[in-house]
Amino acid sequence: MNTRAKNGHVLVLGGYGTFGSRIVRALCDKGYLVTINGRHFHQAEALKNNIMQDNIHAKIKVSCFDVNQQLGVHLNKLSPDLVIHTCGPFQDQQTHIVELVLNAGAHYIDLADSRDYVQHMMAFDDLAKTKNLTAITAASTVPALSSAVLTHLQQQFQIQSFTQVKIGISPGQRTPRGLATTEAVLSYIGKPMKPWPSVKGKKYGWGDTYLQSYPSIKNRLMSNCEAPDLDLLPDYYDIEKLRFAAGMESKLLHRCISFLAWLIKMGLPIEPKKRAAGLLRASRWFDRFGTTDGGMHVAMKALNVTGEQIEKTWFIEAFGNHGPQIPAIPAIIMADKILSLGCQSGMMPCVNLITLEAFLNELEAFDIHTTIHG
Repeated sequence: MNTRAKNGHVLVLGGYGTFGSRIVRALCDKGYLVTINGRHFHQAEALKNNIMQDNIHAKIKVSCFDVNQQLGVHLNKLSPDLVIHTCGPFQDQQTHIVELVLNAGAHYIDLADSRDYVQHMMAFDDLAKTKNLTAITAASTVPALSSAVLTHLQQQFQIQSFTQVKIGISPGQRTPRGLATTEAVLSYIGKPMKPWPSVKGKKYGWGDTYLQSYPSIKNRLMSNCEAPDLDLLPDYYDIEKLRFAAGMESKLLHRCISFLAWLIKMGLPIEPKKRAAGLLRASRWFDRFGTTDGGMHVAMKALNVTGEQIEKTWFIEAFGNHGPQIPAIPAIIMADKILSLGCQSGMMPCVNLITLEAFLNELEAFDIHTTIHG
């Protein structure tokens, strides 16, 4: 643990949530002043006290307010150097938060997983450059880790072009998942997916199910998932065919979601996102049959510089409920870079901003392992 004080004040919106709490703890350990935001004081204060018990040198504050109503006022009061936005779901979310943050003179990072939201963020590039600020969107597992893996594979195996890339994520059934994550998934199941550069034909959310094996954890059913990678990765890599999928550890739960997606695809007037809280509770009925172990895979077929066909699959597996640490890592790394070293100004997606080595270094203290097969 590095408890040496560092210059910089970070405001974490949604700071006691599944990912926000991990970001808060890590940045406190790095010596930054961190303010926890949320609407519920007792939850924010409980996290603060928990961190102070483990790290008596932590510089940590609490500021509870509704970010959609009062953010501008509190930015002026708190004067943070950096704001990290973890308040999902980002699907259908407006862009007023980043505009307020940049106009207040603070750097910005979000954990957005919505394709549309990430695309809308690019409109703030000029504002960020004018203010000489760094703004980073989609600082989460995807596309931060997925792009780091592709770059690593590209360099290790001298890849010239990717003929096929399949990326998938599957958390453990008993891994904590919040309402925002549930709402995000329910927002696209059974609905036509927005086309992306390498797709052929119409694809539907939670369709095209396949079985993915992993080195140590149970094999998982995987189905079509909306992710920023679909739009972003073709801009950075020569990819002929790209696919992104997600899956549940419980195959029965996965099939239940698939059935719901099929009903929506058939035209039934079902709006599952409005019933997200109830469906989240129902999903917990399956916990007794699952574990806290999750994984992610990046499978590629590619041609190297000599024209040889290369087929490899990179895996990361998390055990003992350590999986939720992975999506928090990009924001932690980029916050440290911005405040300690400085980064170029402008709005940018979190693609190729973090090396795989740097990512895995931040995970050394956790029960998380990587392998390459093929």
